[in-house]
Amino acid sequence: MNIAAIDLGTTNIKISIVDIDEKNCEVKILESINRRLTAYTPVPNAYEHSPLEIKGHFTEMLQHLSHRYNIDVLVLSTYLFATVIVDRMLNPLTNIITWIDERANRYVELIRDKAYELYRRTGCPPIHIYTLPKILWLKHERIDLLYNTLILDAKSLLTSWLLGYPVTDLSTASGTYQMLNIATLNWDSLALEIAGIDESQLPELKEAYFIDIISERVSRELGLKPKTPLVLGLFDGGSMVYGLSRGRSDVAAINLGTSAMLRTIVNRPVLDSSPNMVFQTYYLMDGLWLSGGAINNAGIVVEHLLKLLNLDFDILSKIFGIDPPDPNQTPLIIPLLYPERLPNLPQSIRLTIYRITPTTSYEHILWGSIEGTLMLLKLISESLHVNGVDYREIVVGGGLSQYTGIVKAIASLFNRMVGVVRGIDTSHLGHILLALRVLSSNRVRNTFVSLVDRSIEYLEPLTTHYIHYLKKFTEFKNILNI
Repeated sequence: MNIAAIDLGTTNIKISIVDIDEKNCEVKILESINRRLTAYTPVPNAYEHSPLEIKGHFTEMLQHLSHRYNIDVLVLSTYLFATVIVDRMLNPLTNIITWIDERANRYVELIRDKAYELYRRTGCPPIHIYTLPKILWLKHERIDLLYNTLILDAKSLLTSWLLGYPVTDLSTASGTYQMLNIATLNWDSLALEIAGIDESQLPELKEAYFIDIISERVSRELGLKPKTPLVLGLFDGGSMVYGLSRGRSDVAAINLGTSAMLRTIVNRPVLDSSPNMVFQTYYLMDGLWLSGGAINNAGIVVEHLLKLLNLDFDILSKIFGIDPPDPNQTPLIIPLLYPERLPNLPQSIRLTIYRITPTTSYEHILWGSIEGTLMLLKLISESLHVNGVDYREIVVGGGLSQYTGIVKAIASLFNRMVGVVRGIDTSHLGHILLALRVLSSNRVRNTFVSLVDRSIEYLEPLTTHYIHYLKKFTEFKNILNI
């Protein structure tokens, strides 16, 4: 069975052909292709993607792959917080407004008095990245835009092209809109009232394993065989957690890419009982939820520092491929290049570097930025623990997880073994498990899960580093007044 695993991310769109030999339970990546997305900033604080550009890349990439391989099924994953307005004929009227876009920031104040009630209903704290604040912004600044139009996310934009109607999975809806009730799994009445819209303006909701047939016209255009099925899939982070955890609730998954996250599967909606609302809870699938959080400032901070220091990406292997340096040598960095998803962090603090000395090198600065990113994730982990959510094991994925030094830094900061999957592309684990769930037997799926289990390499914490990280983490929290 050949799966076209499609991952629309913040930086790239990636499509891989994953061959699953069901008889021998072997997985092989036949080909992967990427296209980097253009970021459009028409005004200050804007950060948009072009739907037409994405459609063009998507079409070109699938045409190339379908001419080389017999594609049996497509599985989708897309990034969260994407908001795009389309007309009733499904033509885009705006670019995709991404999570990096800050223009809705001041409209969060309009829902501040209802923030905890919305959090209780939707699992989403008051942050500008969600669709609800973006709707309020558009209603105030582009008044007529939302009249008789549809409000879609990245997943439902793709399904509107492939299936002819907009449908999104419950995990993507839960994590994007701040409008899905995580208990009833329907659009929330209070959120709809605040937005001033009707649920008919939002996409249809389905579970991640929902399957439908790609339209005949689109199949011909993409070079697919007739009646090729599409599995709806999870959001990109949810797919990563589902794959890395293999669906287990005792595993925390950390993803380190452009942004970062720490999430774990729970069997009921869990919320932060404090007014800080440090973590989010989104629906996953099958009566399971994801508790934890994501942060905006991870690889994107490293990339920014590389540009400032006039360094090439190739140097990262040299810096992060070895054991992390003594934490006493690295500066304390608050890596808030962009506003964070943690609602009570002080907005006045941005990327700040403390304690540069004459012996501080660019390696120390880059390591300090990684340490700051991991400390933001530890804030989320601490809050989960206080609210009764625990896990035994951490498994890490994402682009930065390829560097052994960074994985050892995670193990040392969290003071526990950390696993890394070797020999299998972790970005596709969720796609594979979903496809096997829908199209194969439980035996094949369970055999594949066992294969993943055997592919995990565990790295131990560095004891002396843990002691220093603990002291540094306390100082980090004091600076942020948390």
